[in-house]
Amino acid sequence: MIDQFERFQEFFNQKFGKSLIIKGRPGTGKTTFSLELASKLYESQPIHFLSSRFNDEPLKDAFPFIDKISYRINKEAFTYTDEFQYVSTDSLKKLEKLLEEKNLNSEFTGSSGLIFDIKEVIPELNAIYSFVEKNFDLGPVVILDSIEAIAQKYSIDETTLFSILQNDLVEKSGAGLIVVLESTQHDKLEYFSDGVISLSMEIDRNYMIRYMRVEKLRGLSLGSTPFFSYSLLNGRFTLFPIISVSYPTEKLPSMPSKGENPGSVSMGVEAIAKVMPQNKSSVDVGSLVLIHRTEISDRTDIAVNLIKNSLIRQTISEGRGVIDVSSSSYETSKILNDIAEPDVLKHYITAKTTKRTDSSIINLEGHKMTEDFNNEAIEYFTGASKKPNVYIFSTDFLNFTYGESFIGDFLTILNEIRLTGTVFMICDEDFFKKLSHHATFTLHLRDKDGFIFLNSGGNKHFSVQTVIDEYGWPSYDLIESV
Repeated sequence: MIDQFERFQEFFNQKFGKSLIIKGRPGTGKTTFSLELASKLYESQPIHFLSSRFNDEPLKDAFPFIDKISYRINKEAFTYTDEFQYVSTDSLKKLEKLLEEKNLNSEFTGSSGLIFDIKEVIPELNAIYSFVEKNFDLGPVVILDSIEAIAQKYSIDETTLFSILQNDLVEKSGAGLIVVLESTQHDKLEYFSDGVISLSMEIDRNYMIRYMRVEKLRGLSLGSTPFFSYSLLNGRFTLFPIISVSYPTEKLPSMPSKGENPGSVSMGVEAIAKVMPQNKSSVDVGSLVLIHRTEISDRTDIAVNLIKNSLIRQTISEGRGVIDVSSSSYETSKILNDIAEPDVLKHYITAKTTKRTDSSIINLEGHKMTEDFNNEAIEYFTGASKKPNVYIFSTDFLNFTYGESFIGDFLTILNEIRLTGTVFMICDEDFFKKLSHHATFTLHLRDKDGFIFLNSGGNKHFSVQTVIDEYGWPSYDLIESV
């Protein structure tokens, strides 16, 4: 899976200092995002993490390096700088003067008439400036979480605080600044910052969906899709790009066998076990598995074909038979013809309304399913393959070929073919309702703004993510979305 955080690393590795605002409602993962980014930047840049929480120690479970960057944890051992040689303190000195006078003038766009305790405010700000001074040539990055909480704690307007740090540290000293913003809209801060990331969340069909929108990254192109879903699983921030797939066009080696088991069929991908009965990546012979497309879209079709094509490639690699009677069989045939050797490809059978004689194509008359898929025909086409077989159908193809009356014939055929294999039905919403009570289990796939999520009816749902194996074959992983 591509590490999307590389883009944000590039943002902070630009020649001049950069500031980044992370905004969102409580619970959207702003702190987690800032620390996830810090974990990447920490590999090559010093980080200073200043939080408003009472204790940073609980963050160590997910981010063990927190004790190296947290000002709160290291406060007692922190050494301050008396003389600043490299870092600009122009704005800080103006603030000190204003604090002593207990007054803010319009130069800092803050409120006036507030009372400040300079002994409390200056040590934390001095720590930030000292950190940048000590690491001036190393690309230091300061994280402020959150700017409102810290500003409120010391009775400073957050716009004033941001202006000071932006002027002194970012623009004049070349440091990086990450600011967590509790407000979802703060025009002044967003205008003067170099980057803005917005985090949000919603409940959709009883499942949590989280979104990240990149609104600005000065110096970098946002690209055509600056929009992601994400998960906070295990306290970490995992980004999900919109699903896309590219299949190879050169011959690939067969997939290694998952073991000779006449009682089950491997799905070809271990990740599928996360939503399968008993957490197995195989399906028992005799099962009817529904692959339910809750929304019909190009993205859903991509995900369905990822599951289907990995299943087929695994099955024919083991010398087992596949009969594919789905609307995407033509596309799958093209892919397999490019990547599979003839001795493997012979185990893949499709069905079409054609009169052409072909050992890999079942000719459909299109009158009744029971006539086109009798036992003799199935045995003829799969006789050279090992059992159990895999049978794949789709409701759109069957409805187009036979009309809505196909369901009765399909159930008749199902009772016969399930004795020799596992049956998969790709179904849309209307036909799902008619077939669901016949299914052993169902995989529900839905498209939410281009992001594909999968569940099997439990209390967990997963983002479907494309992964590429060492040979260039696109498979998938399932990441729980929480």
